Amino acid sequence: MTTNDILKGPQYQLMLYMIESSILTYDKMATEQGIPINDSQVRSILTKVRKTAEGGSPVIPNATPREKILAELHDALVGRYPEFQEESADGTSRPVSVPIWTLCLRTVEESVQRRFTGSGSRAYLEFIAGFLPKQRPLPAASLSSTTAATFSEP
Repeated sequence: MTTNDILKGPQYQLMLYMIESSILTYDKMATEQGIPINDSQVRSILTKVRKTAEGGSPVIPNATPREKILAELHDALVGRYPEFQEESADGTSRPVSVPIWTLCLRTVEESVQRRFTGSGSRAYLEFIAGFLPKQRPLPAASLSSTTAATFSEP
């Protein structure tokens, strides 16, 4: 099974949706406060979330209003990880594995990079602002009952 095959599963599609929904929520919040964020800053936060998941302790500055919003985005994404459940062989639920979580984070990072057009770019953020509201999370019936019950909008 390839990485692409894994990410086509409904559980992982929903994980990608929830990661990007969180990003969109914090982008809107920043914009409303007059301190918009850009693609590079989002990609940096995604990298830090991934490093946190892998056991690292990346430095998350929070001295300026923009840094505080980005730090809150980091914390929100780190906090979402336990929501993503999978069933183990014995039928119990547990958080998805760290490799699967980091694979989803890398996938979103790559999406940011694909749309990046240069310093100060907001191409990715503008893309998800137009794309995500048209999407709907997969129906709960397509997920395990435990997983479906744990998902909520940011």
